[in-house]
Amino acid sequence: MADTYRYLLADLLTNDIIAELPFTGVSFTQQLNQAGTWQGHLLLSGLDAAAFNVDASTIPCRNAIYVDKGGTLVWGGIIWGRDYDSSSQVLSITAREFESYFERRRINVNTTFTNTDQLSIAQNLVALAQSSPYGNIGVQIGVETSGVLLSRSYYSYELKTYYSALQDLSRSENGFDFNIQVAYDGSGTPTKTLVLGYPRIGTVYSSSDPYAIVFELPANIVEYTYPEDGSVAANTIYALGAGSNEGKLISIQTDATKTASGWPLLEEGANYSDVTDQTYLNSLATGQVNAVSYPPTTMRIVVPADQQPELSTYAIGDDARIRITDNRFPDTLDEVYRIVGLSVQPGENGPERVTLTLTTTTN
Repeated sequence: MADTYRYLLADLLTNDIIAELPFTGVSFTQQLNQAGTWQGHLLLSGLDAAAFNVDASTIPCRNAIYVDKGGTLVWGGIIWGRDYDSSSQVLSITAREFESYFERRRINVNTTFTNTDQLSIAQNLVALAQSSPYGNIGVQIGVETSGVLLSRSYYSYELKTYYSALQDLSRSENGFDFNIQVAYDGSGTPTKTLVLGYPRIGTVYSSSDPYAIVFELPANIVEYTYPEDGSVAANTIYALGAGSNEGKLISIQTDATKTASGWPLLEEGANYSDVTDQTYLNSLATGQVNAVSYPPTTMRIVVPADQQPELSTYAIGDDARIRITDNRFPDTLDEVYRIVGLSVQPGENGPERVTLTLTTTTN
């Protein structure tokens, strides 16, 4: 029997649960190092909207939503939009994960870190954002470390968002993964925690692990797509930093192994106008060229949520072994990929399915 979904609405600042609403047409996504999305519809015809506290619990920017699947929180985020259609009497709600809050917050004080662990910088940035009056949304911060020391300065005149600062740190050479995870505490109260992973979060595939995640076609893969896009590949990155004209910082990073093995020269530019440190600019450029020097493979598979491995047994960041034998891969594709995104439709009118986005992994 499929687990029951519940949708809990909370005040963003106090985290008090103020409503539980019977949404339909729900879908939600999670993405590695990015804010996932949620959308759902509420039919107001025949519903006592006042008794359900619909209006006060779905205010954009003011309210949060948690998704409970069979007693476990599987998604949480902030309502950013709602739209009512009087002809259908449907209220549509859109939300994004809690990372999205830090897109709306700016670093407005000069802040410098010298030879500081990169994960400590990330933790301090989130703490700084939440130290502002009315700016604490209750994200708990851990004490993870990476051993990678950085020097980084943020200037108030740049007004850089906290979110872009986190993403730049995570994407630099020897960067890390980040995610805000939701869960119940011992008293049943929803919590949200900044999780940092160096060099990554998630489980690494091992053939000797009896619980290793495996998806196969024919077997538990319903369908898949396998796009290959060379237009986003580059083996030379020109990264521009702060300054103007001849005084502008520049870092040129090349993956020489690609051209040496017969690949054509492929160039791309990147703009980091707020970066004033040459070493840090080099790190950002190196991280980018490492990510795109080979045409990335990003495949999507659709799998049943209630067949092994079940939805609750894997998460973004995990490795999964993919085995496909069909007309596209008559000799069998058998590779380890990393789950970097998932999209869930609870399956009100049919079987619950999950769409997984996967990329190749070198770990």
